[in-house]
Amino acid sequence: MKKELFPEYKRIRENIKTDAYLKRELGRIKEAAERYRNDSISSLKLSDFLIFYKTGSRNEYERAYFDHRKRMNAFAVLAAAGCREYIESLQDAVWAVADEFTWALPAHVAAGTDVEEYRRSIDLFAAETAFTLSELLYMFGDKFEPVLCDRIEYEVRNRVIIPYLKGYKNSWDERTNNWAAVCAGSVGAAFLYLADEDEINAALPRIKQTLSCYLSGFGEDGACVEGINYWVYGFGYYTYFAQLLYSYSNGKEDLFSGEKIRRIAEFPQKLRFRNNRTVSFSDSGTGFVQRSGLMHFLSNKFDGVTVPDDSSAVGFENDHCARFAHLIRDFAWRGMGAAQKVESSGAYYFESAAWYINKTEKYEFAAKAGNNGESHNHIDIGAFMLDMDGECIITDPGSGEYTAAYFGAERYSCFAPSAAAHSIPVINGEGQSENEAASGRIAAADDGRLVIELDNAYKAPGFIGMTRSFEFGKTSVMLTDTFRLEGAGNYVTEHFVTEQRPELCGDGLKIGNALMRFDVSAADCNINEHEFNTGKGIKRVYLIDMTICNMRDGDRLSFEFCI
Repeated sequence: MKKELFPEYKRIRENIKTDAYLKRELGRIKEAAERYRNDSISSLKLSDFLIFYKTGSRNEYERAYFDHRKRMNAFAVLAAAGCREYIESLQDAVWAVADEFTWALPAHVAAGTDVEEYRRSIDLFAAETAFTLSELLYMFGDKFEPVLCDRIEYEVRNRVIIPYLKGYKNSWDERTNNWAAVCAGSVGAAFLYLADEDEINAALPRIKQTLSCYLSGFGEDGACVEGINYWVYGFGYYTYFAQLLYSYSNGKEDLFSGEKIRRIAEFPQKLRFRNNRTVSFSDSGTGFVQRSGLMHFLSNKFDGVTVPDDSSAVGFENDHCARFAHLIRDFAWRGMGAAQKVESSGAYYFESAAWYINKTEKYEFAAKAGNNGESHNHIDIGAFMLDMDGECIITDPGSGEYTAAYFGAERYSCFAPSAAAHSIPVINGEGQSENEAASGRIAAADDGRLVIELDNAYKAPGFIGMTRSFEFGKTSVMLTDTFRLEGAGNYVTEHFVTEQRPELCGDGLKIGNALMRFDVSAADCNINEHEFNTGKGIKRVYLIDMTICNMRDGDRLSFEFCI
């Protein structure tokens, strides 16, 4: 190998000796590895491959596809930890991945594509696979059979390196979301590990341009509108490549420089609520997650970045996509940054993203404006979420099951990204418009008040404009919606989503440990239970609808949440 690109992997054995978390993780990995050793490696089936094209379901093929990688990861970590008896099993697992017809998922390649295009398609997971196999060759090349070493280099070159050098256009070349970082970062890593100097020099400008597109998707405030899950994914792979490039260039190429990068690195700590809940706008989960190796590295790199405790760390068992770059750096990079307490309070206004977060001793609140054409968009302009005393009161339920429909023309017929999953009003029977032109604007934001203008969010008859404001007290949050309407017979349905079963009481609704006060006599209140598939299980929420009739221009509706 040409250079010491990832020498940190040599720290893994020592890290395990002194790190209780890594010892527990290694124990879980060893249990999985023993199960894998007792099971034969199954080939990926054509019948499963075709299911997505026939029904839109991704689960059948992807379950087997990612199990190949989970098996490989388990043996690789154990081998890196010094357990040489797993080398042979690791080689078999790598060989099985090399045997796969394509490394891209059916969901990312159009039906009817020709064989060569399937083989050279570089989606998220084809790029990750090339990165993984290249890094495994770097780590274990002296222990692998020569034929396997040759096979890895052959497959990575023919599926990724050569197509990229030939200039085949990828869908992610100019994207501004996580795809750009994961794909370009992974392809770049494969080049650094396996390509010669001339090939690297030819590829780097294009790779760096795609990473610049990724960074342009962030404002100067560093906010990721795709949420914590995609921050970990995208910025994680950006970081992994940036550090490899830094090593390759002996520090001459530094993709960590600049104030914007530091702010992106600090973003997660502002999203974390108590009990490991998080701001869950867009296709994010409702639980705060982090890769501990990544956070330790960034804490060491940037003074302002804090390391969450391990209760929120995603381990081997919980990464259903089995991402090797994350996992091996958890073992190699932990200990670089000391765990620090994340501040429990503070108000943050992300102007570029049009997000606002306010965390106090008694409650944690988040709201957004933005538009309905964002990456992983949900119909949610003016939506908010509220936890009080660590308990979810008003929720944004996060992402739904990823299917063909979920990312197609039928997206907003799915519950999770629809208006029904978000606490926003319906005006004269119509919800928000479903396009980028539908937008909201944060007009004022400080630690005591938030004002969102939604004049462009609706095209409902009789609607002129709307302002949604929040007043923040010590133990309460007051929501006031002010409507500008024309004509007679206007009506508004105020819509709220909660994970707790609400109960009507004399002056409002009891939701968990909080009271939602409003004028009970003025609203026809209906509560319905709704269940939907998140892709990881069935989730239940409660939908609160309060219809107020005969609304006039300038009317206000107020709701106080207090404990």
